[in-house]
Amino acid sequence: MEKNLKKIYKIIFFWFRNPSTKRKISISLIILSLLASIITFLLFANSLPYFKSTPRLATSILIIDVILLILICIKVISKIVTTWIERKKGIVGAKISTKFILTFGLIVLIPTITLAIFSSLFFNIGMKNWFNEKIFLMAEESNLVANAYLDEQNESIKNDALIMSSDIDENFNTIFLNLNKLNIYINSQIELRELTEAFIFKKNGVVLAKGGFTFSTTPDLITDFELFEADRGEIILTSKRKDRVRALVKLKEIQNTYLSIGRFIDPQLVNQIDSIKEQSRAYKNLYEKRKQIEANFYIVFILMSLLILLISILVGLLFADNFINPITNLIKTSNKIKSGNLSVRVPQISSKDEMSLLIKTFNEMTKMLKIQKSELKKQERNAAWLDIAKRIAHEIKNPLTPIQLSAEYLKNKLKSKKDKIYANTIIKKVDVIESMVNEFSNFAKLPKPKFSIIKLNKLCYDLVLFYKKSNNKITFTTKNLNKDLYAKIDELQFSMVISNLIKNSIESITENKNVRFNGKIDLSIYLKKSNIYVKINDNGGGLPRNYQKNKILEPYVTTKKSGTGLGLAIVQKIVHEHNGKFYIDNIKNGTSALIEIPKT
Repeated sequence: MEKNLKKIYKIIFFWFRNPSTKRKISISLIILSLLASIITFLLFANSLPYFKSTPRLATSILIIDVILLILICIKVISKIVTTWIERKKGIVGAKISTKFILTFGLIVLIPTITLAIFSSLFFNIGMKNWFNEKIFLMAEESNLVANAYLDEQNESIKNDALIMSSDIDENFNTIFLNLNKLNIYINSQIELRELTEAFIFKKNGVVLAKGGFTFSTTPDLITDFELFEADRGEIILTSKRKDRVRALVKLKEIQNTYLSIGRFIDPQLVNQIDSIKEQSRAYKNLYEKRKQIEANFYIVFILMSLLILLISILVGLLFADNFINPITNLIKTSNKIKSGNLSVRVPQISSKDEMSLLIKTFNEMTKMLKIQKSELKKQERNAAWLDIAKRIAHEIKNPLTPIQLSAEYLKNKLKSKKDKIYANTIIKKVDVIESMVNEFSNFAKLPKPKFSIIKLNKLCYDLVLFYKKSNNKITFTTKNLNKDLYAKIDELQFSMVISNLIKNSIESITENKNVRFNGKIDLSIYLKKSNIYVKINDNGGGLPRNYQKNKILEPYVTTKKSGTGLGLAIVQKIVHEHNGKFYIDNIKNGTSALIEIPKT
């Protein structure tokens, strides 16, 4: 269960992480619709907290439901229409989107229709059971029985009042003139007729006689209107309380004198009678509105069913987009790669599933293809330059020796100083050309390295010491050269690498000699994990700002005013032959060269 909840949380988090505006709208509509559905259910179940279910509130909620239903319907229809148009145009991913829409639509539609049919059937059966004629007649009869009981109690108290008043009127001379006899008569009538109380009082409120279970010295408040009605000779029911019935009658033989009697009724019985009457009235009201209730139910049910159906379809479409978009991106990227663009990448998705792994693998494969293609082109260029270098070395080196010998012969034979200067110039230029030819030859015919275990720190130290003696205006600093580090290298070739890089630094500093600064070259060597690193830094101004890293190491590419552009190409070739890597880049006010080779 926890795994499923975490998965749902990740999906929701992915949707809300940098979502598009359309996705934001869709997710907002889904959340609002679900909330509206829950509120609607609680409202009609009369279980909505903090709010009382009223017709006005119900109407407002239903209006909101209808608005959300229309908005989701527009969203779903627009998505379906867009997918159909894209399918007609042959846009990548449209066909699979169509399949997803149809699949999700059927998955949601079938159970929704089934649920709607059975819900309607059960509701119809329930309505018939709730509102059948037997239950209606039972409610009516219960109401009649309750009313009959109350009517019987009222009639009984009225009869008792009439009989007692007649007795008093007929025996006026015997009973009324003697108050003791009157009280005895009242109490005997209370016991005989099971009364609760009885009063004989004047119109001005003076009580002449009383009896029964009462703490009051006077009868309950009797209005002038009731007295007026009693004066007309009627027996009036005056009870203001539910737990008893009272009757008021005027005594005919005694002026402005009245008799009030009351009988107790069980309050629980009265409450039950009231409950029966209330429930009967409520059931009758519902029975009369059963058609309206049924219609309202079907309206709300259809509304909720459509809302849930469209929410499910919209959720399905979002899931489909989430699944289809990476596939569409894969197809589009594959087409671009097919046309020769190896720089494109499939946008990585944040979810950690098979699709994410596929995209990652695809991007890594594309990256490897680009690197391999670049390496292949580089090898093709190097092979071409090697061929050119071989031809240049062969064609130029052969005539150099006779030219040099001839120039030296002329220098010895010529007597004029001016002619000797010309001869010396020829000899020097021949030396320069020979040096260039040697570089071509080294690049073209670089032998396979002969590996042996060498103290790399000592090799570097000796070379620094050599160049330090001949360049006393430049400060040389070293680091870690006193610690022995053994490496399996070709000593001659690696000496050529270090020498070439130190010479480049010296030349870079020399070219900036018009600038007032102290030239500095720093060489350090260190061990990290299973690799040995040799770093050479200088403050000679660095490489040009517009240089390209992938071009600077190619043959015949140089940043110097004079140079063959083979130095760094030879360095990289030797380092690669040693299963190492070579990096060069700008640092503050200078250049940094880094060699990485495996430890012995």
